[in-house]
Amino acid sequence: MAWLVKERWYTKKKKNKFKKQRNKTKLIYPQIDLSIKWLRIFILFIIFAYWLFFIINNTIFKDENYIQQIRYSKASVDKYDNPYLYKQISDLIKYENYYVVSKLRKSTILTIIQSKFPMVKDIDIVQSDKYTASVKVDFYKPEIIVRLWDRKFWVIWNYNFEIFTWNNIDNGIFFVELPQYTSWLAMSITWSNPLNWLFYEIQEPKFIYDMEVLAQWFPNYKRLVYLPWSSRTVIFITDNKRVYVNNKNSLTWQIENYNLLNKYYDKADTLRIIDLWSLDMDKIIVRQ
Repeated sequence: MAWLVKERWYTKKKKNKFKKQRNKTKLIYPQIDLSIKWLRIFILFIIFAYWLFFIINNTIFKDENYIQQIRYSKASVDKYDNPYLYKQISDLIKYENYYVVSKLRKSTILTIIQSKFPMVKDIDIVQSDKYTASVKVDFYKPEIIVRLWDRKFWVIWNYNFEIFTWNNIDNGIFFVELPQYTSWLAMSITWSNPLNWLFYEIQEPKFIYDMEVLAQWFPNYKRLVYLPWSSRTVIFITDNKRVYVNNKNSLTWQIENYNLLNKYYDKADTLRIIDLWSLDMDKIIVRQ
């Protein structure tokens, strides 16, 4: 009966060993005991709370950290010792907690000080001893000093502050003098009554810029005198030779004319007064 059996093709199926192995793999997740989890959180909270209490207790609540005495850096006082400035700093930090004023409120305190004393660049507060703080004040470098007889003033951002003879912040800074007819104003200039009239005709940025330009173009000048209310500056080349410039007009044009006058006028050395722009821009007044 062999002829009744029909032969069929047989294809051997390949076994997927990877699938079989994966099916055998069983993921086991750790069982977390919620009571242990909350216990750990509670322990960490207790540690953090104790650390926070320790920090606060040794900073805020410690009596010796409250400032009762203030010592100012000798270098700061020698540089500039405006009494109103140091009084304001004392009012802001005295009887306050050292860590609060030196860490948390320093930027606020500095902003308050700079609103009245813009020459202050930064302050550094250090706890030098119990109940005591040492303060160092850093200042910006003055751009220009105005001298009125025997008094000197620091002009900065439409403010002026007197510099005393024992201060050294003006060392190496060139100064501009005011004329003798303004001497009566010297007694009235105080911290609360500044040199506002100085910038009646020109603004402070232009005033400072003009003075710097004139100091560069006349490096050997003897005196530089600004005349308020007329917007003119007198450059004393020597005691007997003066050059007048008009600050309301172009200094470049006036300096160019001065150089041309010295170059082409054969009697330029004998001139005692040179007025570069008192009347018209096309006229130069000279006097021997």
